Amino acid sequence: MFDFNLSSKKTRLALRFFTYGVMTVASVVLTTLLVFVALGYRLDKNFNFSQGGLVQFRSAPNDATVTIDGKLQSFHTPDKTNLPAGQHSVAMQRDGYHAWNKTVDLAAGQLLWLNYARLIPNTISTSTVKEYPSVDKTLGSPDKHWMLMLLEPHKPDFALVDYSDEKKPVFKDMQIPDDLFTKKDGSYGTFKILEWDLQSKYVLVEHENGDIVEFARIDRSKPADSVNLTKLFGLDIKDAHFSGNNANVMYAKTSDVLRRLDVGAASASAALVDNLRTFVVYGGDTIAFTNTKQVTTGDDTTTKQQVGIYRGGKIIPVRDVAASAQVKLAYNEYDNHSYLAINTGTDSKTDIVRDATSTGSSQAASVFAQLDLGREVTWLSFSSSGRMLLAQNGKYMATYDLETAKSASKTVEAGTDNVSQLRWLDDYYLWTDAGGALRIFEFDGANEHQITTVTPGFDAMLSSNGERLLTIQKNNAGKFDLRASKLVLDNN
Repeated sequence: MFDFNLSSKKTRLALRFFTYGVMTVASVVLTTLLVFVALGYRLDKNFNFSQGGLVQFRSAPNDATVTIDGKLQSFHTPDKTNLPAGQHSVAMQRDGYHAWNKTVDLAAGQLLWLNYARLIPNTISTSTVKEYPSVDKTLGSPDKHWMLMLLEPHKPDFALVDYSDEKKPVFKDMQIPDDLFTKKDGSYGTFKILEWDLQSKYVLVEHENGDIVEFARIDRSKPADSVNLTKLFGLDIKDAHFSGNNANVMYAKTSDVLRRLDVGAASASAALVDNLRTFVVYGGDTIAFTNTKQVTTGDDTTTKQQVGIYRGGKIIPVRDVAASAQVKLAYNEYDNHSYLAINTGTDSKTDIVRDATSTGSSQAASVFAQLDLGREVTWLSFSSSGRMLLAQNGKYMATYDLETAKSASKTVEAGTDNVSQLRWLDDYYLWTDAGGALRIFEFDGANEHQITTVTPGFDAMLSSNGERLLTIQKNNAGKFDLRASKLVLDNN
C-alpha cells in the first residue's frame, strides 16, 4: 500500500500535475468527441461508429411538424437534426395544408438543406384584384413588387400594378410619349415586353412595325423619360439586354456584332464580338455567346460556330461546333463557380462547363456534368440563384442540381402536348399554365399543386412575401381579371 504524505511539497506538486494531465486528456477526448458529433458521427444500434449527415428544415409557412421515416419528430420548422447516411422519407405538415413529402439521399458528412418546402392550403382562395377591358401581355418585376401589362398589342398602352402592399395595391396608367415609337401610315406595329432590369425600375420593350424594329427603355416611375434606344444610338439593333445592376448600360446585337450601349452617355462601343449569332448577359460584364469564324485546316477553310465568353474586355473561347448547329446557351454563377450550359440543338445532352471564364478550356475534361433530356432541347434556363439548370422540350423537362450533383426528370401532364416554356416561380419551384390551369412543382417534379385556372400566355408573379400569386384570367364577359391567389391561411 502506498503511503502518501500530502504535506510533502513533492507529493502536492505530483498530484497537481496528475490532475492537470487528467483534465487535459479529458478535454482533448471531449473535444474530439464533440468534433465527431458535429461531423455527424454516431453509435448505431449495433454499436458501430459511423458518420451521418445534418438536415436543415424550413417551410413556408413555418411551424410545420416533421416526420422522418414514419416517425414524428419533437421539433417544428425551422430546425435541424442529424440522420444516418442513406435514404430517408421526409414529410412536413400543418393543419389546413397539403403535406409536403420527399424521399432524399443523405451522404456521409453532407449538409442537406430542405429549406424550400412550400406548404399549399387544402383550399385556395382566389379573388379579382382589378378588371381590365383587354390585356395582351404581362411581366412581373424581379423584386416581385410590380406587374407591367401591355393592354393592346398594337398600341403603347401600358398599365402598372404596384403590389408592394398586397392589401392596398396601386394601379397606374403609363403615359408614354406619343413620339417614342415610330408610326407607319399613322399606325403602330406590334409591341412586346422583353425584360425588367434587376433593380425593377426600367422595362425593355420591342416594337416591330413592318421593316422597322426598335427597342425602348421604359421608365416605370417617370414614363416621360423613356428612351428609344434605336433612335438614340442610330443603330440597327436586333437584340438587347440589361446588364447587371446598372440599367444605363446594355448589351446589344447590332447587325452582326456585339456592342456595349451606355444610355446615360448616349455612346456605343466598338464591336466586342464579330459575326455574332446569339448572346446571354450575366452581371455587368459577362456575356456568353456564339459566333461564326473561319477555320483553316491544311488547304481547306471551313466555317465553324464558336461558343465563347466575353468578360472584362477579353474573349474566352470555349468550344467549336458545327456552323449549322442551333446552339442553346445558359449561364450563371453559383457557390464561387461559373457554369455555362451548352446544347447544340439536335443532341439530347446538355454539357455543363464549370469555370470556363477561368480556364477557357475546350477539352472534354472541362465538362463538369451532363444533363440528358432524352430528346432535342428547346429551352435552357438556370434558376435565379444559379443552383438549378432546366432543360425542356414541350411537356418533357429535366433538371440538374449543382448542389447535390443529381438530375431529375418529369413529364408535365396537362391534357395537352402544347406546353410552353416553364418559368421559375422562385429558386426551387417551376410553374406552367398548360391546359388553362396554373400548377407549380419543385425542380425535381415533386409536390405538384394546382393553384387556380388561368388564361394561358400571361406571366404569373409571386408576391414579395410569397403569400399571394398574381395571374390573369379572361372572364365570361370577355374582359380580363388580374387575380390574386392566397397561398397562406388567414390564421398564420
